[in-house]
Amino acid sequence: MSGSDEREPVQTDRDDPRNAVVPPSGSKATAPTAGEDDEDALDLRDLDVHGVEGVVARLRRDGDADPTPVAPPKRRIRAGRSPLLSIVVTVFGCWLLTTMFADFRYWLQSSEPRDLGDAGELAKNGRMPDGLHDTYARISGTPDVRHAARMTTSKNYVGYLRINEGGGSLFAAVPRSKDEPIRDEFESTFIGRMKQLDRDPGTAWLEQYLRDENIVRTIDAEPAALWKALEGGSDHIDTVEGARKLGAGERIRLVVHPPDARVQLGIGSYDAAEAERRVAALGYPYISMGKGRAFHSFLARIPEAERAAAEAKLQAGIDVPAVNADPKLGAAVLPGTVAFSGTPEAFGLRGDDVTVARESEAEPLIYDVVGKRLEARSIADGINAIPRAWVSIVRVEQPIVLDRSGYIVVVGETPADQRLRGSSGWWSLHWSV
Repeated sequence: MSGSDEREPVQTDRDDPRNAVVPPSGSKATAPTAGEDDEDALDLRDLDVHGVEGVVARLRRDGDADPTPVAPPKRRIRAGRSPLLSIVVTVFGCWLLTTMFADFRYWLQSSEPRDLGDAGELAKNGRMPDGLHDTYARISGTPDVRHAARMTTSKNYVGYLRINEGGGSLFAAVPRSKDEPIRDEFESTFIGRMKQLDRDPGTAWLEQYLRDENIVRTIDAEPAALWKALEGGSDHIDTVEGARKLGAGERIRLVVHPPDARVQLGIGSYDAAEAERRVAALGYPYISMGKGRAFHSFLARIPEAERAAAEAKLQAGIDVPAVNADPKLGAAVLPGTVAFSGTPEAFGLRGDDVTVARESEAEPLIYDVVGKRLEARSIADGINAIPRAWVSIVRVEQPIVLDRSGYIVVVGETPADQRLRGSSGWWSLHWSV
């Protein structure tokens, strides 16, 4: 070595020819470029972890003396749906689930209605069984046409019918277009969707209508069953539907067939004097009931077997059509059936008579034979005394009260009608989400 200050270069491992990479046979050796050196220094996975800014900061840090670590930047969060829109979609979805779940179950049913048979066999004591809500069904029964009601909607009319066999627990809603003529006859078979009354919006209106109409359901019983209950002081009576307790608001009606006949002589065929003369000539005890708009009325104790002959005698010499529908012409001898009604507490027994308190002066009277005439039986303390032998039938009158656990048959509403409406609702929810 010389004495100069120059030093010999230090040979590194990279400069050592023994460490040189020999390319495989057939390939050309190339010198590394600056870009390849940069790629060797950069791990692309760092981009996923630190982002571009974090990698740049890290590269700068490699040349700095400050070893303070640089925190990676926060990830950018994609802007989502506005909170207001989320609330709207949630509310709309809940509304669909709440209002259309029953419809969804209904439209899954078969297009063939379930045959429930006759309502009289299905209902027990005027009450329908449970478990028929949202059933597509066919049911037969007797419509109460006398108390039919009609509701008007913006599109059509809806006739509401009570099915007699169901008491207050079975109704039918029969839609009719406004240009269809009104009819008083209805089919006795109803096909449609059965809905529980407490879930139908028209129930309150229907309930009020029943109260205003004062509709009753009659349950027949033998007179002996009433005598037994009265003698024992019981509030239970045996009926055709079995033993039952007389409930609040119920009434008892006695159908009485006295031995008296109603005799009517038309004012077009007889004057008042001639009418009474002919009745007296029959030879039966009688009483005049006055003159009406169409006929003179009498009550006569004519045995049932002799009434046809008495009618022929009254019409002797009178010109009457063979088929007479005019009460002003000719004469008629009819049964003198009457009825007495009261609360269960109003009835009692007195010897061979059954007694019932009179509620008004318009109630019928019982007549006794006095000499050759009939006279009204005296009323003591406002009590009617009726011979038990004259009572033909006892009827328990049960007021019809709407049973909210019963059903209404929406005639014509099939599962297929709900499918299109339900599908449109669910697609609306799908696109909203």
